Amino acid sequence: MRPIELTLSLLTIVSALLLFFPKISTKLKFQAAPLVLIITAAAQLVFEGFRWQLWPLMIAVGLLLLTAVTRLAGFRGQSKLTISAIGVVLLAILSLAGGWLLPIPKPYPVTGTYQVGTMIFPLTDESRKEIYSEDLNTRREIMVRVWYPASPTAQDQRAQWMPNIASAGPAIAEWVNLPSFAFNHLKYAKTNAWLDAPVAPEGGKFPLLVFSHGWSGFKEQNIYQVEELASHGYVVAGIDHTYGAVLTVFPDGEEMPRNDAALPGGVSEEEYARASNRLVKQWADDIGFVLDEFAKQDQDGDWPLAGRLDFNRVGVFGHSTGGGATAEFCGIDRRCDAALMMDLWVEPVSDEVVTAGLTQPSLLMHSAGWVDLENPSINFLRIGELAAASSGEVTEFRIEGTEHYDFTSVPLFTPLAAAIGLKGPIPGDSGLALINYYSAAFFNQYLRGEDQGLLEAENSPFEAAQFGLRP
Repeated sequence: MRPIELTLSLLTIVSALLLFFPKISTKLKFQAAPLVLIITAAAQLVFEGFRWQLWPLMIAVGLLLLTAVTRLAGFRGQSKLTISAIGVVLLAILSLAGGWLLPIPKPYPVTGTYQVGTMIFPLTDESRKEIYSEDLNTRREIMVRVWYPASPTAQDQRAQWMPNIASAGPAIAEWVNLPSFAFNHLKYAKTNAWLDAPVAPEGGKFPLLVFSHGWSGFKEQNIYQVEELASHGYVVAGIDHTYGAVLTVFPDGEEMPRNDAALPGGVSEEEYARASNRLVKQWADDIGFVLDEFAKQDQDGDWPLAGRLDFNRVGVFGHSTGGGATAEFCGIDRRCDAALMMDLWVEPVSDEVVTAGLTQPSLLMHSAGWVDLENPSINFLRIGELAAASSGEVTEFRIEGTEHYDFTSVPLFTPLAAAIGLKGPIPGDSGLALINYYSAAFFNQYLRGEDQGLLEAENSPFEAAQFGLRP
């Protein structure tokens, strides 16, 4: 919990406990203590802001104030005080539990030497029609968020974890089968990044990475990973793939929810395969479009990153469907110099890409829940086909104790993530540390030429990384 709300919780409990003791000063119990509660509650609302987990606590404070007013008005009865005190303590404990179970996530620590800046903007591809819109004349529009090495000033502010959380929060909660209000408190979550901070003057040109989220994901879903890479001197562009993201919100307030017809249910395997391939191709085109736009803006002296991007060192990475988009893009576009795929959903990837393989070096990270070595899925076997056909170096391992969403920021949402099926049994955020380590090692080796043997199985510092998955 945040400092003031924790203080308010403890003061509320102490004030309630005082009611159990008739001999304690009436002035302390019914005047001083309520006054302190009022001041602390006001400070909490002003300086920290209200969140839904505080409802029981605020009711408890109100009950204590009501008790004080009635006692000062002359009403007596120790039994009623005892009942009130018990109710107050239970309400305060309920708030403490809610704050612990669904806390405001703290920024995941970065290990690089750079501070991180971030900027958010829409892009419209006039050359492509939107294939998932009811309006057939609509052009493809996406939202892009960029993280980059920065030198923030005293006037810069920490960026929100996710803008427009008031709209996106309920959509995310619904996707993971939680109540719609469950993530509303994330509006208070800040990140390591500074909003629109100046680009770091040192470092020359930075390698460029593009991140593609999974089906019903969003550009901030791997905030821990993109900020880590930016702190190591990379510019990272995350895309909201409109109609495939859980919700895309544009600056004018227009909201584009996920279009479930993009991956239709109740159809034949052939029709589903065509639909999923169409989706992955669209997302791969989004990746290419972002590179095109950045190249154009690189010529514009007004763009903060003008002249600071190295288009000869481009990496692409993605999760699940975004991993499929990564494979699809890197299989057809030679601007891709390195491909990192997490829980790759390769089934929708075009046959010609799988058959030809990737010419770029690639890193395949799998969760334990994604790969069953005893009964391999069609997807895992197809990944093997892609890896075997690839002429670029391939590194592949499984992370023991993880599930599909361990690759996202979900482990930071709640300590009960494993209990409710949102992560695997791997302790705490150990999976995130492993993912960050190998992400930086991979791109450092293949985009910067820093080969320190970190991708070799014998040099792994993580017992959870299981190499040698295939004969």
